[in-house]
Amino acid sequence: MINEIFDIIVKSNTFNFIIMMLIIFVVAKKLNLSQTLKNTKNEIISKIEYSQSEKNEAQEELSKAKIAFENVETEVAEKIETAKADSKNLANEILNAAQGKIKQIEDNALKVIEAEEKTISARLTAKAAKESTELAIENIKNLLKENPQLHEKFVIQSIREL
Repeated sequence: MINEIFDIIVKSNTFNFIIMMLIIFVVAKKLNLSQTLKNTKNEIISKIEYSQSEKNEAQEELSKAKIAFENVETEVAEKIETAKADSKNLANEILNAAQGKIKQIEDNALKVIEAEEKTISARLTAKAAKESTELAIENIKNLLKENPQLHEKFVIQSIREL
């Protein structure tokens, strides 16, 4: 009967389970399994905390980037408007400078034309006076040839004027 009881106990699953648990408990005590589990647990907790802090930092950087990019469109639009205004101002300055140069060139051209007109007028006047004098001399000579008494009259008149 004891043999039978012993045989039943050895063959039953409960007994096998209890023996297996005892073996695991002895091995766990020898290997210090509880400390290893605690260490592993602590490592996992620290890795989770590190991952959480990294996640928070990444979210902060993402929100900073979002804030920075929110204003990019308005800043670009402002820069474009500033560039347009600057280019218009520069174009106006160039146009005004060019118009000033054109006016200066026109004024200088008018002065040159006036000076040339005066020079030509003076030359024409001098030429006309010279030709008029030569014509008058020729007329006087012809008059004196035709009327020799006028020669004496002109000489006497010239002497009186002196």
